[in-house]
Amino acid sequence: MSGQVATLFRAYMRAARKFPDANVKDFLMRRGREEFRKHVGETDKAKLAKIVAEGEKSIAMIERTSVVYGMYAPSHKSVLVK
Repeated sequence: MSGQVATLFRAYMRAARKFPDANVKDFLMRRGREEFRKHVGETDKAKLAKIVAEGEKSIAMIERTSVVYGMYAPSHKSVLVK
């Protein structure tokens, strides 16, 4: 299960890094770290399965939102984007 959680964490961070807006990207990465830290000591397999399922849904939501945001993003770049 810990390997699956580590893979989920990397996938979440990868999806967050792809978000076009710098502020949202930072928020998603911070939120992801907080959520994973909050559940770091969890040992109940049923709860872990539920948490992993929620994480997978979050990743899918981030990916969908990123695509839609990219289609309708402002034409000017943020000063935070390199």
